[in-house]
Amino acid sequence: MMRSEKVTFYWYGAVAHGLRTAAQLTLALAAVSCSKKISPNTPDPFPDLHIVSVNPSDNASNVATSTNVTLTFSAEVPVSTLGLVLAPMPQNFYSSLQIGSAPMQIISRAALAPNTTYSLVVFSAQDNFSDRLRAPFVSHFTTGSSLATGSVSGTSAAPFNETTRGFVGLLRKKPSTVFEASSPDQEFFNNLASVTAITDTSGAYVVSNVVPGTYWPVSALDVDRNGRFSLEAGNDRLQGYDPNSDFVADSVVVASTALNAIVLNAPVDVLRVLNFSPAQNARNLPVQTEFRLTFNAPLDTSKFGLFISPEPTGFSKTSLALGNDAKTLSSQLALQSNTSYSALLFAANSTRGQVLPAPVLIQFSTANDFPSGEVRGHVDFGLSPDSTKYVLVGLLRQDIPTLLVRLFPPRNEKVNAVLSSALMAMTYVREGSGNFAITHLPDGAYWPVAAKDFNGNGAFELGTDPIGYYDGDGDGATSPGDSVVVRNGNVVGNIVMKRLF
Repeated sequence: MMRSEKVTFYWYGAVAHGLRTAAQLTLALAAVSCSKKISPNTPDPFPDLHIVSVNPSDNASNVATSTNVTLTFSAEVPVSTLGLVLAPMPQNFYSSLQIGSAPMQIISRAALAPNTTYSLVVFSAQDNFSDRLRAPFVSHFTTGSSLATGSVSGTSAAPFNETTRGFVGLLRKKPSTVFEASSPDQEFFNNLASVTAITDTSGAYVVSNVVPGTYWPVSALDVDRNGRFSLEAGNDRLQGYDPNSDFVADSVVVASTALNAIVLNAPVDVLRVLNFSPAQNARNLPVQTEFRLTFNAPLDTSKFGLFISPEPTGFSKTSLALGNDAKTLSSQLALQSNTSYSALLFAANSTRGQVLPAPVLIQFSTANDFPSGEVRGHVDFGLSPDSTKYVLVGLLRQDIPTLLVRLFPPRNEKVNAVLSSALMAMTYVREGSGNFAITHLPDGAYWPVAAKDFNGNGAFELGTDPIGYYDGDGDGATSPGDSVVVRNGNVVGNIVMKRLF
């Protein structure tokens, strides 16, 4: 059994020597990495870094549990640059990694389990000349009499199809359970049953020698290419199997035969809003009302985007208080009487790298019912890759030219601040068709605007994020005449939003 102690999977060579203090760790890394430094004028004798051999050998059976896992490279490789996964993970495997008796060897003295099929992937390495591993390495062995015969194959979509920046694995647990554990990295590696490499830029993979069972397939991407895979750090990513497109990773059942065409193209355990207040379509709310969002993971508040329109007095993103568990945001709202509101959460990121997959729209009112006016139309930015799906569409209380003045000297206001102060109602485009409908509108004149937070950081930036407008007066440009008027609760249609920036 694994000990309950917390494990950090950063594969530092110094840890293998049992070093405890930061000073010892620094000195050991310096010894491993710097003692072999070569003059920059010396020709590189090993321009093609690869693995020469591995012990146990590929497809070996009846391997003794006391066998040391040993990798021999074509050049000296500091342990600190090594990215590898052995599944299932033996106790102390990563912490015992060290340079072997030969300088080009890396060895782990961790004890293997009896009657167990193992799979090994080396997805990253860098020698003292900064040459990187030319191709990922995969091998299999067993401490039993024969290797398991099940397999899972398919493709992993971009950007997870980079051959020396990640791996594919089969988890014994739901990814959501892994993410929500107190130590997600330890939980992830403890529950990897089998691993393989991505063979080429097509993203093709085959997880072979799999023991029968139920698994959640995932592909892992070492985003910053530092040879470490960590969910807790928030940089690296997982991608999973979601054939029904419900944003929840699905499992597969492996028997003793091949399971094919398993496509890994969905973010694993995306960030979700578990509950919120006020409730959707809530009516008769008091003018002093708490607004609250609760998520399934701790939030990175630096990448968060929310509008409430019309904007309540004193409300801003900074007025939202983060709960002790970092999963709940709340604020007391000072609402107007007999007013319909729309809150639109359009960007959120967790501290573990999870991303909100789609905007969340919440409509509520301090009146006993909602007004019946609507504005419908179509977003047509016209340029790829400006996908219209999830574009935000809003109605402003002022024309765009008047508001644009605030973005430039001498005022230099942020786009979000200008939009927040002028938005009266909002929605988002739910499908790639570009069609939208803004509902619950009181009578009045409005100026339509559309925008997409392209990089999902919660902020709109001129020149980076596409912003659109409605040319209501047909003059070919955004102008004060580009308004729509809702009268007697009617529906205004055919509002086409063109790209302005």
